[in-house]
Amino acid sequence: MTDKLTNTQTILSQDKSETASSTASGNLKVDVFDSFDELAPMQQEWDNFVESVGSEIFLTYDWCRIWWKYYGKNRTLKVFVFRINNELLGIIPLFFEKIWLGPVPIRAVKIVGTDFTINTVSPPIRPAVLEPVVQELLTRLCNDYKWDIVHIGPLSGIYRSAELTGACGQFLPPSFCIRERSNGFQAYLWLADSWEGHLKSLSKNMQRTIKRSYRDIAQIPSDKPQLLDDFAKPDNCEQIFDSFVRLHQQHWQKLGKLGHFADWPTAIEFHREMATTQAMHNRLRLLELKFGNYILGYEYDYKFASRRHAFLNARTPLDQIPGADPGTSLGIIVFSEQVKNAIEEKVDYIDLMPGNDEYKLHLGGKLRPTRSIYIFPKKLSTFIRVSIFRALSSLLDLFYYRIWFCRLAAKLPLKRKPLWKIWIKTRFFS
Repeated sequence: MTDKLTNTQTILSQDKSETASSTASGNLKVDVFDSFDELAPMQQEWDNFVESVGSEIFLTYDWCRIWWKYYGKNRTLKVFVFRINNELLGIIPLFFEKIWLGPVPIRAVKIVGTDFTINTVSPPIRPAVLEPVVQELLTRLCNDYKWDIVHIGPLSGIYRSAELTGACGQFLPPSFCIRERSNGFQAYLWLADSWEGHLKSLSKNMQRTIKRSYRDIAQIPSDKPQLLDDFAKPDNCEQIFDSFVRLHQQHWQKLGKLGHFADWPTAIEFHREMATTQAMHNRLRLLELKFGNYILGYEYDYKFASRRHAFLNARTPLDQIPGADPGTSLGIIVFSEQVKNAIEEKVDYIDLMPGNDEYKLHLGGKLRPTRSIYIFPKKLSTFIRVSIFRALSSLLDLFYYRIWFCRLAAKLPLKRKPLWKIWIKTRFFS
Protein backbone atom coordinates (compact mmCIF):
# COMPACT_ATOMS: atom_id res chain seq x y z
CA MET A 1 0.00 0.00 0.00
CA THR A 2 2.82 2.40 0.90
CA ASP A 3 4.57 1.69 -2.41
CA LYS A 4 1.42 2.49 -4.37
CA LEU A 5 0.87 5.73 -2.47
CA THR A 6 4.46 6.68 -3.24
CA ASN A 7 3.93 5.85 -6.91
CA THR A 8 0.78 7.97 -7.01
CA GLN A 9 2.55 10.96 -5.53
CA THR A 10 5.46 10.42 -7.92
CA ILE A 11 3.06 10.98 -10.82
CA LEU A 12 2.39 14.45 -9.43
CA SER A 13 6.09 15.27 -9.05
CA GLN A 14 7.61 13.33 -11.95
CA ASP A 15 11.08 13.90 -13.41
CA LYS A 16 11.38 17.60 -14.13
CA SER A 17 14.48 17.57 -16.29
CA GLU A 18 12.83 17.07 -19.71
CA THR A 19 10.18 19.75 -19.29
CA ALA A 20 12.63 22.08 -17.58
CA SER A 21 14.82 21.94 -20.72
CA SER A 22 11.74 22.84 -22.77
CA THR A 23 11.14 25.97 -20.71
CA ALA A 24 14.71 27.02 -21.28
CA SER A 25 14.46 26.62 -25.05
CA GLY A 26 11.12 28.28 -25.71
CA ASN A 27 8.59 30.83 -24.54
CA LEU A 28 5.45 29.88 -22.69
CA LYS A 29 2.39 30.47 -24.84
CA VAL A 30 -1.20 30.55 -23.61
CA ASP A 31 -4.34 30.28 -25.72
CA VAL A 32 -7.79 31.01 -24.28
CA PHE A 33 -10.84 29.22 -25.68
CA ASP A 34 -14.49 30.18 -25.21
CA SER A 35 -16.20 26.93 -26.23
CA PHE A 36 -15.64 23.21 -26.23
CA ASP A 37 -16.35 23.04 -29.96
CA GLU A 38 -13.13 25.01 -30.52
CA LEU A 39 -11.27 22.45 -28.41
CA ALA A 40 -12.71 19.31 -30.00
CA PRO A 41 -9.70 18.75 -32.32
CA MET A 42 -7.40 18.39 -29.28
CA GLN A 43 -9.67 16.04 -27.29
CA GLN A 44 -7.29 13.07 -27.43
CA GLU A 45 -4.27 15.24 -26.65
CA TRP A 46 -6.20 16.84 -23.75
CA ASP A 47 -7.15 13.48 -22.24
CA ASN A 48 -3.67 11.99 -22.68
CA PHE A 49 -2.17 15.00 -20.95
CA VAL A 50 -4.59 14.88 -18.01
CA GLU A 51 -3.74 11.22 -17.54
CA SER A 52 0.02 11.81 -17.82
CA VAL A 53 0.09 14.36 -14.97
CA GLY A 54 -2.04 12.26 -12.62
CA SER A 55 -5.20 14.37 -12.71
CA GLU A 56 -8.66 12.86 -12.42
CA ILE A 57 -11.22 11.96 -15.06
CA PHE A 58 -13.18 15.03 -13.92
CA LEU A 59 -10.92 17.33 -15.96
CA THR A 60 -10.91 15.31 -19.17
CA TYR A 61 -12.46 16.85 -22.26
CA ASP A 62 -15.79 14.98 -22.32
CA TRP A 63 -16.33 15.31 -18.59
CA CYS A 64 -15.89 19.08 -18.74
CA ARG A 65 -17.90 19.35 -21.95
CA ILE A 66 -20.90 17.43 -20.63
CA TRP A 67 -20.78 19.21 -17.27
CA TRP A 68 -20.80 22.53 -19.12
CA LYS A 69 -23.79 21.43 -21.22
CA TYR A 70 -25.88 20.92 -18.07
CA TYR A 71 -24.46 23.52 -15.68
CA GLY A 72 -22.91 26.24 -17.81
CA LYS A 73 -26.02 28.40 -18.23
CA ASN A 74 -25.41 32.12 -17.55
CA ARG A 75 -21.71 31.40 -17.07
CA THR A 76 -18.75 32.40 -19.25
CA LEU A 77 -16.24 29.73 -20.25
CA LYS A 78 -12.50 30.43 -20.46
CA VAL A 79 -10.21 27.44 -21.03
CA PHE A 80 -6.51 28.34 -20.66
CA VAL A 81 -4.15 26.08 -22.64
CA PHE A 82 -0.41 26.44 -22.01
CA ARG A 83 2.31 25.29 -24.41
CA ILE A 84 6.03 25.63 -25.04
CA ASN A 85 7.23 24.75 -28.55
CA ASN A 86 3.79 23.19 -29.14
CA GLU A 87 4.24 20.88 -26.12
CA LEU A 88 1.14 20.86 -23.93
CA LEU A 89 2.07 21.84 -20.36
CA GLY A 90 -1.19 22.84 -18.70
CA ILE A 91 -4.96 23.03 -19.15
CA ILE A 92 -7.01 25.16 -16.77
CA PRO A 93 -10.74 25.20 -17.64
CA LEU A 94 -12.32 28.13 -15.79
CA PHE A 95 -15.68 29.83 -15.83
CA PHE A 96 -16.83 33.29 -14.74
CA GLU A 97 -20.22 34.19 -13.27
CA LYS A 98 -21.96 36.85 -11.24
CA ILE A 99 -23.68 35.45 -8.13
CA TRP A 100 -26.25 37.36 -6.11
CA LEU A 101 -26.75 36.32 -2.49
CA GLY A 102 -29.47 38.54 -1.12
CA PRO A 103 -28.45 42.14 -1.85
CA VAL A 104 -24.76 41.27 -2.32
CA PRO A 105 -23.29 40.26 -5.72
CA ILE A 106 -19.82 38.90 -6.41
CA ARG A 107 -18.05 38.06 -9.64
CA ALA A 108 -16.63 34.58 -9.11
CA VAL A 109 -14.15 32.45 -11.03
CA LYS A 110 -14.17 28.67 -10.56
CA ILE A 111 -12.84 25.51 -12.19
CA VAL A 112 -15.20 23.78 -14.60
CA GLY A 113 -16.91 20.80 -13.00
CA THR A 114 -16.45 21.79 -9.37
CA ASP A 115 -20.02 22.53 -8.39
CA PHE A 116 -23.29 20.63 -8.96
CA THR A 117 -21.21 17.46 -8.46
CA ILE A 118 -19.43 15.76 -5.55
CA ASN A 119 -15.93 15.34 -6.98
CA THR A 120 -12.62 17.05 -6.27
CA VAL A 121 -9.87 17.92 -8.77
CA SER A 122 -6.12 18.11 -9.29
CA PRO A 123 -5.28 20.95 -11.73
CA PRO A 124 -3.54 19.40 -14.77
CA ILE A 125 -0.23 21.24 -14.94
CA ARG A 126 3.12 19.64 -15.68
CA PRO A 127 4.96 19.82 -12.31
CA ALA A 128 8.18 21.14 -13.83
CA VAL A 129 6.45 24.25 -15.16
CA LEU A 130 4.01 24.87 -12.32
CA GLU A 131 5.53 28.26 -11.51
CA PRO A 132 5.63 29.77 -15.03
CA VAL A 133 2.13 28.44 -15.78
CA VAL A 134 0.73 29.90 -12.56
CA GLN A 135 2.54 33.18 -13.19
CA GLU A 136 1.07 33.48 -16.70
CA LEU A 137 -2.41 32.47 -15.53
CA LEU A 138 -2.41 35.03 -12.72
CA THR A 139 -1.09 37.72 -15.03
CA ARG A 140 -3.92 37.06 -17.47
CA LEU A 141 -6.59 36.90 -14.76
CA CYS A 142 -5.44 40.05 -12.98
CA ASN A 143 -4.90 42.14 -16.12
CA ASP A 144 -7.56 40.98 -18.57
CA TYR A 145 -10.64 40.13 -16.48
CA LYS A 146 -12.78 41.62 -13.75
CA TRP A 147 -13.63 39.42 -10.77
CA ASP A 148 -13.99 39.55 -6.99
CA ILE A 149 -12.86 36.08 -5.98
CA VAL A 150 -11.16 33.09 -7.59
CA HIS A 151 -11.88 29.68 -6.10
CA ILE A 152 -9.35 26.96 -6.98
CA GLY A 153 -10.84 23.78 -5.63
CA PRO A 154 -12.03 21.71 -4.03
CA LEU A 155 -8.61 20.14 -4.51
CA SER A 156 -8.36 16.39 -4.16
CA GLY A 157 -7.02 14.86 -0.98
CA ILE A 158 -3.84 13.56 -2.63
CA TYR A 159 -3.04 16.75 -4.53
CA ARG A 160 -0.08 18.63 -3.08
CA SER A 161 -1.86 21.94 -2.74
CA ALA A 162 0.99 23.59 -0.83
CA GLU A 163 3.05 23.82 -4.03
CA LEU A 164 0.20 25.48 -5.92
CA THR A 165 -0.49 27.86 -3.04
CA GLY A 166 3.19 28.75 -2.86
CA ALA A 167 3.36 29.47 -6.59
CA CYS A 168 0.22 31.61 -6.42
CA GLY A 169 1.59 33.55 -3.46
CA GLN A 170 4.90 34.10 -5.22
CA PHE A 171 3.47 35.59 -8.40
CA LEU A 172 0.28 37.26 -7.19
CA PRO A 173 0.43 41.07 -7.51
CA PRO A 174 0.70 42.93 -4.16
CA SER A 175 -2.84 44.25 -4.58
CA PHE A 176 -4.31 40.75 -4.16
CA CYS A 177 -4.67 38.33 -1.23
CA ILE A 178 -4.50 34.55 -1.17
CA ARG A 179 -5.98 32.15 1.40
CA GLU A 180 -5.90 28.37 1.62
CA ARG A 181 -8.15 26.36 3.90
CA SER A 182 -9.37 22.83 4.49
CA ASN A 183 -12.95 22.09 3.50
CA GLY A 184 -13.43 18.47 4.50
CA PHE A 185 -12.00 15.02 3.92
CA GLN A 186 -11.76 12.54 1.10
CA ALA A 187 -11.32 8.78 1.47
CA TYR A 188 -8.97 6.68 -0.63
CA LEU A 189 -8.67 2.91 -0.72
CA TRP A 190 -5.20 1.75 -1.76
CA LEU A 191 -5.33 -1.78 -3.11
CA ALA A 192 -3.10 -4.78 -2.55
CA ASP A 193 -1.93 -6.99 -5.42
CA SER A 194 -4.54 -9.65 -4.71
CA TRP A 195 -7.95 -10.01 -3.07
CA GLU A 196 -6.43 -12.16 -0.33
CA GLY A 197 -3.82 -9.48 0.34
CA HIS A 198 -6.50 -6.82 0.45
CA LEU A 199 -8.57 -8.84 2.93
CA LYS A 200 -5.55 -9.12 5.23
CA SER A 201 -5.26 -5.30 5.28
CA LEU A 202 -8.76 -5.00 6.80
CA SER A 203 -9.72 -5.41 10.43
CA LYS A 204 -10.44 -8.92 11.69
CA ASN A 205 -14.06 -7.96 12.26
CA MET A 206 -14.47 -6.73 8.68
CA GLN A 207 -12.80 -9.86 7.33
CA ARG A 208 -15.31 -11.99 9.22
CA THR A 209 -18.23 -9.85 8.02
CA ILE A 210 -17.19 -10.18 4.37
CA LYS A 211 -16.65 -13.95 4.57
CA ARG A 212 -19.94 -14.47 6.43
CA SER A 213 -21.84 -12.40 3.88
CA TYR A 214 -20.48 -14.49 1.02
CA ARG A 215 -21.45 -17.69 2.87
CA ASP A 216 -24.96 -16.34 3.49
CA ILE A 217 -25.47 -15.45 -0.15
CA ALA A 218 -24.39 -18.93 -1.22
CA GLN A 219 -27.31 -20.36 0.78
CA ILE A 220 -30.00 -18.46 -1.15
CA PRO A 221 -32.15 -20.94 -3.13
CA SER A 222 -31.51 -20.45 -6.85
CA ASP A 223 -31.43 -22.48 -10.04
CA LYS A 224 -28.10 -20.76 -10.84
CA PRO A 225 -26.30 -20.50 -7.46
CA GLN A 226 -23.37 -18.29 -8.49
CA LEU A 227 -22.40 -14.62 -8.48
CA LEU A 228 -22.62 -13.01 -11.89
CA ASP A 229 -20.80 -9.75 -12.63
CA ASP A 230 -22.32 -7.72 -15.46
CA PHE A 231 -20.59 -4.45 -16.35
CA ALA A 232 -22.48 -1.91 -18.43
CA LYS A 233 -21.35 -1.65 -22.03
CA PRO A 234 -22.25 0.92 -24.70
CA ASP A 235 -25.13 -1.22 -26.01
CA ASN A 236 -26.83 -1.75 -22.61
CA CYS A 237 -25.51 1.20 -20.62
CA GLU A 238 -28.73 3.21 -20.44
CA GLN A 239 -30.78 0.19 -19.39
CA ILE A 240 -28.42 -0.77 -16.54
CA PHE A 241 -27.98 2.86 -15.52
CA ASP A 242 -31.74 3.43 -15.23
CA SER A 243 -32.14 0.22 -13.18
CA PHE A 244 -29.36 1.38 -10.88
CA VAL A 245 -30.93 4.81 -10.43
CA ARG A 246 -34.33 3.32 -9.57
CA LEU A 247 -32.82 1.04 -6.92
CA HIS A 248 -30.64 3.81 -5.50
CA GLN A 249 -33.58 6.19 -5.23
CA GLN A 250 -35.89 3.58 -3.69
CA HIS A 251 -33.43 2.99 -0.87
CA TRP A 252 -33.16 6.66 0.09
CA GLN A 253 -36.82 7.44 -0.37
CA LYS A 254 -37.71 4.73 2.15
CA LEU A 255 -35.54 6.65 4.60
CA GLY A 256 -37.45 9.87 3.88
CA LYS A 257 -34.65 11.35 1.77
CA LEU A 258 -34.45 12.24 -1.90
CA GLY A 259 -31.32 10.35 -2.87
CA HIS A 260 -28.48 11.74 -4.93
CA PHE A 261 -30.33 11.89 -8.24
CA ALA A 262 -33.18 13.92 -6.79
CA ASP A 263 -31.03 15.99 -4.43
CA TRP A 264 -28.89 17.47 -7.22
CA PRO A 265 -30.56 19.35 -10.10
CA THR A 266 -30.64 17.42 -13.43
CA ALA A 267 -28.35 14.79 -11.90
CA ILE A 268 -30.07 11.88 -13.68
CA GLU A 269 -29.70 13.47 -17.10
CA PHE A 270 -26.12 14.56 -16.44
CA HIS A 271 -24.94 11.17 -15.17
CA ARG A 272 -26.86 9.20 -17.83
CA GLU A 273 -25.14 11.12 -20.61
CA MET A 274 -21.81 10.95 -18.80
CA ALA A 275 -22.12 7.19 -18.29
CA THR A 276 -23.02 6.46 -21.91
CA THR A 277 -20.23 8.72 -23.20
CA GLN A 278 -17.55 7.31 -20.89
CA ALA A 279 -18.70 3.76 -21.69
CA MET A 280 -17.60 4.41 -25.27
CA HIS A 281 -14.16 5.35 -23.91
CA ASN A 282 -14.14 2.16 -21.77
CA ARG A 283 -13.96 4.25 -18.60
CA LEU A 284 -17.35 3.43 -17.08
CA ARG A 285 -17.38 0.69 -14.42
CA LEU A 286 -21.09 0.32 -13.66
CA LEU A 287 -21.42 -3.11 -12.06
CA GLU A 288 -24.69 -5.01 -11.83
CA LEU A 289 -24.17 -7.95 -9.48
CA LYS A 290 -26.53 -10.92 -9.57
CA PHE A 291 -26.85 -14.16 -7.66
CA GLY A 292 -28.72 -16.46 -9.96
CA ASN A 293 -31.78 -14.53 -11.09
CA TYR A 294 -31.63 -11.98 -8.25
CA ILE A 295 -29.99 -8.58 -8.60
CA LEU A 296 -28.00 -7.92 -5.42
CA GLY A 297 -26.99 -4.37 -6.24
CA TYR A 298 -24.92 -1.92 -8.24
CA GLU A 299 -21.60 -0.06 -7.99
CA TYR A 300 -21.29 3.08 -10.11
CA ASP A 301 -17.58 3.82 -10.73
CA TYR A 302 -15.29 5.27 -13.37
CA LYS A 303 -11.80 4.06 -14.25
CA PHE A 304 -9.17 6.49 -15.47
CA ALA A 305 -5.52 5.51 -15.79
CA SER A 306 -4.65 3.37 -12.75
CA ARG A 307 -7.39 4.69 -10.46
CA ARG A 308 -11.10 4.23 -9.88
CA HIS A 309 -13.63 6.82 -8.75
CA ALA A 310 -16.47 5.26 -6.76
CA PHE A 311 -19.47 7.55 -7.10
CA LEU A 312 -22.54 5.78 -5.78
CA ASN A 313 -24.01 2.37 -5.07
CA ALA A 314 -27.35 0.64 -4.61
CA ARG A 315 -28.47 -2.64 -3.11
CA THR A 316 -31.66 -4.67 -3.24
CA PRO A 317 -33.62 -4.86 0.06
CA LEU A 318 -33.06 -8.25 1.65
CA ASP A 319 -36.78 -8.85 2.03
CA GLN A 320 -37.04 -8.91 -1.77
CA ILE A 321 -34.64 -11.85 -2.03
CA PRO A 322 -36.31 -15.08 -0.83
CA GLY A 323 -34.17 -17.01 1.61
CA ALA A 324 -31.69 -14.20 2.26
CA ASP A 325 -30.36 -13.99 5.83
CA PRO A 326 -31.48 -10.66 7.39
CA GLY A 327 -27.94 -10.09 8.67
CA THR A 328 -26.31 -10.30 5.25
CA SER A 329 -24.62 -7.15 4.00
CA LEU A 330 -25.32 -6.95 0.28
CA GLY A 331 -23.54 -3.61 0.07
CA ILE A 332 -20.30 -5.17 1.28
CA ILE A 333 -20.58 -8.00 -1.24
CA VAL A 334 -21.25 -5.67 -4.16
CA PHE A 335 -18.36 -3.41 -3.14
CA SER A 336 -16.05 -6.40 -2.63
CA GLU A 337 -16.78 -7.59 -6.17
CA GLN A 338 -15.90 -4.15 -7.46
CA VAL A 339 -12.64 -4.23 -5.50
CA LYS A 340 -11.79 -7.66 -6.92
CA ASN A 341 -12.34 -6.33 -10.41
CA ALA A 342 -10.21 -3.26 -9.69
CA ILE A 343 -7.37 -5.46 -8.47
CA GLU A 344 -7.61 -7.56 -11.65
CA GLU A 345 -7.33 -4.34 -13.67
CA LYS A 346 -4.17 -3.38 -11.75
CA VAL A 347 -5.82 -0.33 -10.20
CA ASP A 348 -3.63 1.42 -7.62
CA TYR A 349 -6.40 2.99 -5.56
CA ILE A 350 -10.10 3.74 -5.44
CA ASP A 351 -11.19 7.30 -4.81
CA LEU A 352 -14.13 6.88 -2.41
CA MET A 353 -15.06 10.54 -2.94
CA PRO A 354 -15.38 13.34 -0.33
CA GLY A 355 -16.82 12.54 3.08
CA ASN A 356 -15.57 10.74 6.16
CA ASP A 357 -18.42 8.21 6.29
CA GLU A 358 -17.64 5.40 8.70
CA TYR A 359 -18.30 2.60 6.22
CA LYS A 360 -15.52 3.92 3.98
CA LEU A 361 -13.04 3.59 6.83
CA HIS A 362 -14.28 0.12 7.79
CA LEU A 363 -13.69 -0.99 4.19
CA GLY A 364 -10.07 0.15 4.42
CA GLY A 365 -10.33 3.75 3.27
CA LYS A 366 -7.81 6.33 4.45
CA LEU A 367 -8.75 9.97 4.90
CA ARG A 368 -6.94 12.88 3.28
CA PRO A 369 -7.96 16.53 3.77
CA THR A 370 -9.36 18.40 0.79
CA ARG A 371 -8.42 22.04 0.40
CA SER A 372 -9.41 25.16 -1.49
CA ILE A 373 -7.44 28.23 -2.55
CA TYR A 374 -9.10 31.64 -2.65
CA ILE A 375 -7.73 34.75 -4.33
CA PHE A 376 -9.33 38.18 -4.04
CA PRO A 377 -8.32 41.86 -4.43
CA LYS A 378 -7.24 43.84 -1.38
CA LYS A 379 -9.40 46.76 -2.51
CA LEU A 380 -11.43 47.76 0.55
CA SER A 381 -14.85 47.84 -1.12
CA THR A 382 -14.28 44.43 -2.72
CA PHE A 383 -12.90 42.98 0.51
CA ILE A 384 -15.98 44.14 2.42
CA ARG A 385 -18.36 42.79 -0.21
CA VAL A 386 -16.60 39.42 -0.35
CA SER A 387 -16.57 39.21 3.44
CA ILE A 388 -20.31 39.92 3.63
CA PHE A 389 -20.97 37.42 0.85
CA ARG A 390 -19.02 34.69 2.65
CA ALA A 391 -20.83 35.44 5.90
CA LEU A 392 -24.19 35.17 4.14
CA SER A 393 -23.16 31.91 2.45
CA SER A 394 -22.20 30.50 5.87
CA LEU A 395 -25.64 31.41 7.21
CA LEU A 396 -27.28 29.86 4.15
CA ASP A 397 -25.30 26.68 4.65
CA LEU A 398 -26.25 26.51 8.34
CA PHE A 399 -29.94 27.34 8.20
CA TYR A 400 -30.93 26.07 4.76
CA TYR A 401 -28.73 23.00 4.31
CA ARG A 402 -27.70 21.72 7.73
CA ILE A 403 -30.86 22.55 9.67
CA TRP A 404 -33.66 22.62 7.09
CA PHE A 405 -32.59 20.30 4.28
CA CYS A 406 -30.75 17.67 6.32
CA ARG A 407 -32.89 17.63 9.49
CA LEU A 408 -36.29 19.26 9.35
CA ALA A 409 -37.53 18.78 5.77
CA ALA A 410 -37.34 14.99 5.93
CA LYS A 411 -39.61 14.94 8.99
CA LEU A 412 -42.35 17.12 7.54
CA PRO A 413 -45.14 15.95 5.18
CA LEU A 414 -43.97 18.22 2.38
CA LYS A 415 -42.90 17.46 -1.16
CA ARG A 416 -39.12 17.53 -1.21
CA LYS A 417 -37.34 19.61 -3.81
CA PRO A 418 -33.76 19.47 -5.14
CA LEU A 419 -31.00 21.46 -3.49
CA TRP A 420 -31.17 25.17 -4.10
CA LYS A 421 -28.85 26.22 -6.91
CA ILE A 422 -27.73 29.25 -4.91
CA TRP A 423 -26.53 26.97 -2.11
CA ILE A 424 -24.69 24.75 -4.59
CA LYS A 425 -22.97 27.76 -6.16
CA THR A 426 -21.92 29.32 -2.85
CA ARG A 427 -21.22 26.35 -0.56
CA PHE A 428 -17.43 26.46 -1.05
CA PHE A 429 -17.33 30.17 -0.27
CA SER A 430 -18.83 29.71 3.21
